[in-house]
Amino acid sequence: MKVQAAKALTFLGFSEIEALVYCFLLEESPATGYRVSHGIGKPTANTYKAIAALALRGAIIIDDSASRLCRAVPPDELLDRLDREFDTRKQLAASELAKIRQSEGDDRIYYLTSVDQVIERTRTMLKGAKNAALLELFPLTVPLFVADLEAAAKRGVAVAVKVYEPVTLKGVTVVRPDEAARVVSTWPGQQISIATDGEQFLTALLSQDASTVHQALWSNSTFLSCFYYNALNVEQMATDVEVRTGMDSALNRLSLTRLKPVGFRKLNERYGEAAPAKKPRGRRA
Repeated sequence: MKVQAAKALTFLGFSEIEALVYCFLLEESPATGYRVSHGIGKPTANTYKAIAALALRGAIIIDDSASRLCRAVPPDELLDRLDREFDTRKQLAASELAKIRQSEGDDRIYYLTSVDQVIERTRTMLKGAKNAALLELFPLTVPLFVADLEAAAKRGVAVAVKVYEPVTLKGVTVVRPDEAARVVSTWPGQQISIATDGEQFLTALLSQDASTVHQALWSNSTFLSCFYYNALNVEQMATDVEVRTGMDSALNRLSLTRLKPVGFRKLNERYGEAAPAKKPRGRRA
């Protein structure tokens, strides 16, 4: 238990020995530095340095006796202090970084490699949208962005989303194809597509449980972003017309999931997996 707790503290900026000292003192306070060093199996000199560092950051307190007994502060007190310190440093970093003139966009396409990266970039795009945000979201990805979509709409951004299960989003235009279930069952994963203001776009194919990335691309190429924005807009309009009129045109029959051309079959051969039988709980937004 103490090993895992100490490891967790290293993620918060503690050195390995500092984390071991703190966890030891939680159980064995008060204790001398000499006793701590033997308890954690580390050299005495290094242990005393760790104790001094922990005292400076308010993680332990030391009495004024000759034996210099050490006591760990309660975890809640420590974590609250760390939280306040992080917020202060975060605000300072934001202030200083804002002074740096950012480089202009380029025409390159960049790969995103993790689900968290895809989610955060999508949220950043929604937060920065000025005029319009167009999206296509598969079922497991919708809950991730509900708050972000509604917040953008509340700011006056025109937000339109193509979805595949019924959902109500305040202030957001939502379209859903009649054959949504068929599309989801034949598409080899959960998809996120977004274009904002014709300035940047992102498209990602995740695994069926939305836990890993098959492929994800982002670019702020002006040409490609305008092209992708227009493609999403046309697809949303076509879906809206099809739902309202029931029209099944020859062009509609050329869709990937109906015609299933060579490229679609290759995509399924590469990433295909059975769609989830029922909708599991998505990540919390």
